[in-house]
Order: sequence, then structure tokens, then C-alpha cells
Amino acid sequence: MSGRVLLIDDIAANRAMIRAKLASAYYDVLTADTAEEAVDIVRTDHPSVVLIDIMMPTVDAFDLCRRLKSDPQTALTPIIMMTSVEDGPDRIRALEAGADDFLVKPIHELALFARVRNLMRMKFVIDELQLRAETTRELGLEPDETTLTNIDLTPAHSVLIVPPDRETGTRWSALIRDNLSVQTLIAIDEQEVARRVADDIPDAFLIHETPQHGGGLRSDGLRIISTIARRQPTRHSAILMAMADVNMRQAAKGLDLGAWDYLVAPHDPTEMTVRLRTQLRRKLYSDRLRSNLRDGLRMAAIDPLTGLYNRRYADHHLKNMLAQAEAEGTDLAVLILDLDRFKTLNDRYGHEAGDRVLHQVARRLQENVRGVDVVVRLGGEEFCVALPGADRAGAMEVAERIRVAVSGTAYDIGQGRTVRCSMSIGVAVAQRGEDTVESLMRQADLALYRAKDAGRDCIRTAWDAEAPPTA
Repeated sequence: MSGRVLLIDDIAANRAMIRAKLASAYYDVLTADTAEEAVDIVRTDHPSVVLIDIMMPTVDAFDLCRRLKSDPQTALTPIIMMTSVEDGPDRIRALEAGADDFLVKPIHELALFARVRNLMRMKFVIDELQLRAETTRELGLEPDETTLTNIDLTPAHSVLIVPPDRETGTRWSALIRDNLSVQTLIAIDEQEVARRVADDIPDAFLIHETPQHGGGLRSDGLRIISTIARRQPTRHSAILMAMADVNMRQAAKGLDLGAWDYLVAPHDPTEMTVRLRTQLRRKLYSDRLRSNLRDGLRMAAIDPLTGLYNRRYADHHLKNMLAQAEAEGTDLAVLILDLDRFKTLNDRYGHEAGDRVLHQVARRLQENVRGVDVVVRLGGEEFCVALPGADRAGAMEVAERIRVAVSGTAYDIGQGRTVRCSMSIGVAVAQRGEDTVESLMRQADLALYRAKDAGRDCIRTAWDAEAPPTA
């Protein structure tokens, strides 16, 4: 995942070293020497992550962090504080100021990359939800105003603890209830986690990497994290992983499997509650954005047959997506998709059968894209999928996955009958600063025509060497 990182460090050698590490992973690195310059860059260049060195004589790093987190324009930008000394009080102070993490120099490469990658991924999701909320405003709908700072934790919210043993679980449970005023539950192994989740979905999980199983055996905390993060009922819940020791490789693996944050042993009680509070607020904020979005879009921007976004919504939202991609220096891919010979299906089986197929196609499209991707029914049997952050290779991978999903299984059209359908797909990726939504859609549309001319059930791209079809 490409993106911008803002580095604030007054020592040139430090900047050069960290810039080189990040550049090797293809991140764009911006730098700032003063607090004012840093605030201006965050507001105008929208970096995906900010790295701030604590030990700067000219900048109060904690004050800068508080400024960024208290400003609605910059509050959701992830911040990592860096220091050359492992200092518990400084780490707590950084987290209480709003920092999302704390790294000790010399920076461990695995920890740096895992943290940046994870925080970018989380910001990407929230940015997309905010962008969709902005589109609803432009459509004349006013969602409730929600910010991270007005999220209050109550006993209606819950944390499921998967501890290393029951004694520790009881201690963590009391600590969290007393400091966060939320409900706590304990599950000692994977089976108990599954039972608890079946009863009610917790807002957050606190999972030790080696929870105790029956008979003194150990479960695999990483497997529990992976299961929670990928399953539909729990995939929006916050996950905090408690490490058994300082193992950056294990921490990086946990983040990549779906943990939102991690806590290194020995588990400081204050740090645990601060990190949990941050992740719970982030989760609840995302929930409110989704709820506002559903309520508003249900009225004006949803296609009633398929449940997908409609053309009216797409016209507004794609402009916002393209502007954001240009501002952040990321890619935006667009797929135009059309069911092959759909008129023949309608003529032979009737429009009710055709509607059943369209409904099922919409489900298959949604099942084969990410949550941040936007799936639209443009009209009739034509669809559009917008993929923020996807380059040419990524767009082609998604297009092929969709093509196979659409044609792979027959469609139920009622009365014991089934039909098969295929789909032709045109792909275009925005050239930064050069494309408009209209030109991007036109490029994808022309590529779709080439797919039809090539025999259908295939993919063509805007960068194909073939010439556009003639009338």
C-alpha cells in the first residue's frame, strides 16, 4: 500500500536514516522541522501517517500531537512518537496526548513497517467512510455530526478478554471496567470465544498471543485474531493483542492478521486502558459513520433492486474519490462491467428472472471486493466498481476474480430453473493529475467495448495496445 509519511525530526542524520527505510518500501516521505510547518503539511498534503521525534529542543512533541489530535481537520491522522530512550512514563504521556504508537530508536524495521502499514490501512477505511458521508451531504442529506472526541464509552459497550490464564483475565477485567466503564467478558480458549461471539458481538477484543487452553495447554492467539478479523460478524470489532514478550516479528504478524494494536509485556495497566480507549473510540466512530451512511443512502442513493449504490451517487462520489487520490498521491482504478447477452436472457425467461440474476450478480460483486471499494449499478445490466489505492496489477487481479465469480456458478431464476451468465470488463487507472472522472469512465467504457469485440467473458484495459473499436 503506497502513501505519504510525514517525518518530524530536527536531526538530519535521523531523518536520512528513517527516510531511506521508508523509501525502500516505496513510501513518499515528507519532512518538517517546526511544529507550524508540520501542522500546515498535515492539513494540506494529508499524509497517511506522521512520525514525531520526542527529543527535539525546538518542538514540544507532546503539544504538537495534542494540536493535531484536537483539530477536526487532522484528528484522524495516525501519529507515531519516536524516542531514543525506552521510558514508560513518556510512552504513556505520548499515548494520552493522542499518539497511536511509540517506537524506540534505533527503529526496528519490522516494527516500523508493520505499524505504518497497519495505521495506513485503518486510516484508509475511515477516510473512505468520511468521503462517502461527504457525498451524502452533496446529495442534500445531512448525517449526524460525529467526531472521535464526542464518543463516550458506557456499560453498553463491551470488551471480550482472552487472557493467558483465568487469574490474569479477572485482573484485566476489573482494570478495564474500573477505568473505561465498559462491560467485560472473559473467554479462556477458542471454543469459548466462539460461544461468546454467538451470544453478542463485542466492540473490542483483548487477546493474549498464547491464551491458556484446557489442561494447561496453550491456544494460538494469532489464529483467534485472524478468525475474528476475517469473519463478517466481528470484522469491524477492535482487536488489541497482548504480547507474551518483546517479539517484533510476532507483533508485525499480529497486525497483518488483523490486530489493530498491540501491547508489549510487561503489560502496564495505564497503557492497556489508554490503548483500549483509543481503539474503542475508533471502532465506535466508524460504526456511527456507517450507520449515518446507511440511513442517508437508503433514502436517495441506493438502487432498490440490487442494494448497490446508484448512478446518482456514483457521479458525486467518484469525483471525491479522485480528488482524494490526487491529494494523497495514491491510485484509483475503475472497472466498468456488463453482463453478456443479458437481453437474450430477459427475452427467453422474462424480466422477473432477469431481476433475480441482477440481484445475485450484485451479491457476487460485493463478496469479491474490499469494504472500501465502491460497487455501483449504472443501469440495466451495467455495473461499476471503484477501487481506491489499486494500481494496474491490483485492478486486474480484482477484475479477474470478479469475472470468475460471476461466471463460475449458475443463477437460480425460480421454478427449479438455473441459467449461466458471463461478464465483460473494462479497466482504467487514473493517471495522477491528468484524468477527470469523465475521462476515466470513458477509458474504462472503451476497454469494455474491446472486451465485447474480443468475444465477451474477458477483460480489456485502457492501457491495451489495441485501438478503440470503430463504429
